[in-house]
Amino acid sequence: MSFSEEQFISKLNLLDETQESIVSASKWLLSQYKEANQVATCWKTFILKSNTNTRRKLLAIYLANDVIQQSKHKRIGQFGDAFGNILGEVMGRVYPELPQDLRKKVRRVADIWKQRQVLPESALKSILANMNESAIKPSKTNISPELTPMVDIYNELSRSQTHVSSTKVKFDKSMEALDPSSVVYAENYKTVTKIGMIAINALKKSEELRKKAIDELKMMVDFQTEQLNQDQDMINEIQALVASKDPLTQQTTTLIESNALPTYEPSDGSDSESDSENESRDNEKKLAKKRSSTVAEGEDETKRTKLASFVDGEDNHEETAPEAYEPSPAEVAANSPLAVTSSIQDLLSKLAN
Repeated sequence: MSFSEEQFISKLNLLDETQESIVSASKWLLSQYKEANQVATCWKTFILKSNTNTRRKLLAIYLANDVIQQSKHKRIGQFGDAFGNILGEVMGRVYPELPQDLRKKVRRVADIWKQRQVLPESALKSILANMNESAIKPSKTNISPELTPMVDIYNELSRSQTHVSSTKVKFDKSMEALDPSSVVYAENYKTVTKIGMIAINALKKSEELRKKAIDELKMMVDFQTEQLNQDQDMINEIQALVASKDPLTQQTTTLIESNALPTYEPSDGSDSESDSENESRDNEKKLAKKRSSTVAEGEDETKRTKLASFVDGEDNHEETAPEAYEPSPAEVAANSPLAVTSSIQDLLSKLAN
């Protein structure tokens, strides 16, 4: 009978920790010794899958152990060589993932291989070296405290599934063996009923754990949704603050504010013209006042000139324009009316003599 990977995977998924389950699968594999390399490759693929739980990986190692030891005893060397080529890599990757209690069980299996020399020497050295190296490496998994409850539930579910699988297999076998024509049918039926109740209880335990897992996941979803909303609010806040400091935005705001200020249109010039007219009038008044002062001074000078001509004996009636000058204090005193009257009196006194 040719080897079937689907059938082998099915047997791996149905394994339980009983000797009967391991020995039954081992016998079937030993009959496939011509395909030992294919068996080992399929086993490696199964055990290294990320969705294969740790308990299922331990059972797969138990199965490999029985196959290796039985093949050594029955002188079927193909399985020792086939598994020896892959066990070093597999142990190096699987061993660090296992919890402490399962590590002890796997270490016990490796020690048995070493003691009984059921594998080639090179394969044993590779297995132990990879296990020791992976054991001293720090764990790459750093579980957040928020995820711890979910991880605990998942691990318990994994253990529960092993019990569910084994009890379901027993129930199926007991049902197949139940014969209504047997004289002990009633007793066999009671036994089947008990096995069925054990399977039901295992499934109820699994059902309870799955409900807890769903509730825990809902809480995680609600928490992450709240955190998501807070992140979005902070993103909007940061974007608004950055936009408020954008130079282009500030220039536009300044321009809008300056345009909003009231503007004053220049006048039509009437006020300026009025100011100019007032200034012109003031200048004319000042000029007229200056002219009046000049004329008055000119009249005084004319009088003085005529008087001087008369004293000198000259009768000059020709009018001459006086020169503009600033009189000194002495001249101002000499030109006063009192000074002129005194000079006339002196002149008349001389004529009388």
